[in-house]
Amino acid sequence: MSQELLELMRERIAIGLERDETKDAIEGWERKALLTLKDGGVYHFTVADNTITVDEGEIDNPDMRIESDSQTIRKLFLEEMSAASALLRRKLKVKGSASDLMKIRHIF
Repeated sequence: MSQELLELMRERIAIGLERDETKDAIEGWERKALLTLKDGGVYHFTVADNTITVDEGEIDNPDMRIESDSQTIRKLFLEEMSAASALLRRKLKVKGSASDLMKIRHIF
């Protein structure tokens, strides 16, 4: 299942990177985020050089820490749930700067 979720995230990120609003939001933005799933799995996102990559595993010194479960992450990437809704329902926890939190919606 972790490989399936990883492929879904990569596919949806590629689609997102075709959107002008996503391109504008990440232009010049360089961050690392660590995603830990309550039901198992750890992934890291790197935003650099106007692109977003995601891979399995830990990353040193992340700028943001994200906690959720695989079902919520799947819904976020499939656009069946908004990041704001997930945050309000406590299905998604994000620790980072306020400006980073505003941009996270362009990853999810």
